[in-house]
Amino acid sequence: MVRRLLWGLLATALLLAVAAPAWAADPWYGDKARGWFWKEMPPPPAPKPAIGKDKTTQAPPPARKTATEEMAEVRAGLEEAKNEAILRPTPGSLSKYLALQDQTMDKAMLFTDMWQRVRWANPALDYAFTHPTAAGGVRVEREMTRAEQKAALRVVAKDNGLFFFFKGNCPYCTEQGRILQALVKEYQITVMAVSLDGSSNPDFPNAKPDNGIAAKMGVQDAPAMFIVNPNTQETLPLGYGVVPIDEIETRIRRMVMMQPGVY
Repeated sequence: MVRRLLWGLLATALLLAVAAPAWAADPWYGDKARGWFWKEMPPPPAPKPAIGKDKTTQAPPPARKTATEEMAEVRAGLEEAKNEAILRPTPGSLSKYLALQDQTMDKAMLFTDMWQRVRWANPALDYAFTHPTAAGGVRVEREMTRAEQKAALRVVAKDNGLFFFFKGNCPYCTEQGRILQALVKEYQITVMAVSLDGSSNPDFPNAKPDNGIAAKMGVQDAPAMFIVNPNTQETLPLGYGVVPIDEIETRIRRMVMMQPGVY
C-alpha cells in the first residue's frame, strides 16, 4: 500500500518536473496578476506589405524625350544608314537608307507646308505682309518708302546739317561733292564742306580748311559725311566713300528718325 503510494507520489513529481517549463513559458503564469480573462483575444497579426505597392521598389516612370533628343536620334539614324550604305552598298542597306531619307523629306515637307499655312493665317508673322516680295508689291513699297524718306529728310533738314570732309586729290570726293550739291538743291539742307588738305572742291568753292574739327569728330578718311545738330551738338557718322543720293536719304531717315532694329 505504502509502496503504491510512493510510486504514485514519484509519478506525480515526475509529471510536475516535466510540465514546469511549459507552465513557466505560459504568459498567463508570468502575468497572473491580471487574473483570468477567458474572453481576451490575442493581438491581431501585423499586416503584410502588399506586393507591388512598396514605393521603394517601384521604378520611376521613364522620362519623356525632348524634341531636341528625338531630332538627334533621327539625324543619327539617318547618318548611320547613309554611312552603312556607302561602306557596304547592298540592296538592303540602300533600301534602308532611302526609306529613312524619304521619311525625313516627308517630315520636312510637312513642316514647310504648315509653316506657310500659319504665316498666311497670321499677318503679324508674315514678313511678306509688310515687306512684299511680289513685283507689284515691291514697286508699291519702294514708292511708299521713297515718299517717307523725302518727307523725313525735309523735316531733318530744318534742324540738322551735314559736314562733308574731302581732299583735293580725291576723285571720289569730287563725285560726292556733286551728289551733295544735288541734295542741297532738293532739300535745302545745309552742307558744311571741310578740306582736309587745304584744297577746294568744284561744288563747294567756299569750303573751310580743317581747324582740328576732323580729329575731334573722329574722321578716318575722305570723303566722309556726318549729320550734325547745331542745337544739341550731336553728330552721327553718315558714311565714307561715294554714297548716292537715295542711299543718303535712307541713312539720314534711319539714323535720325528710327530706332535701331526698326526698318
